[in-house]
Amino acid sequence: MKDAKRWRGLVALVRDTIEHTSRAVERVHLDTAERPFAILEKIPGVAQPTHIVHVVHDATVSGVHQIVRAVSRGVVTTVDLALRVAEQQADKDADHGS
Repeated sequence: MKDAKRWRGLVALVRDTIEHTSRAVERVHLDTAERPFAILEKIPGVAQPTHIVHVVHDATVSGVHQIVRAVSRGVVTTVDLALRVAEQQADKDADHGS
């Protein structure tokens, strides 16, 4: 299977794109949300509940992006395995066809 190297390159490119984009979006999301939380956390009466919401928000955002990256890694692993199986089958077919 001579195209396997190309497929692996494409898969690596997609994996890296998802990884870096997810990290960038996570940073922007957390930084943007920080502003209103910081203001509300200075107001007596709403500071404490706001802080709790802030912590939950940040953990949720980070958790979602970690899941996105983990799923991406899982897909890459699955595609790599499929490419290996296809290469082995192509090698067997070539050996039997010769």
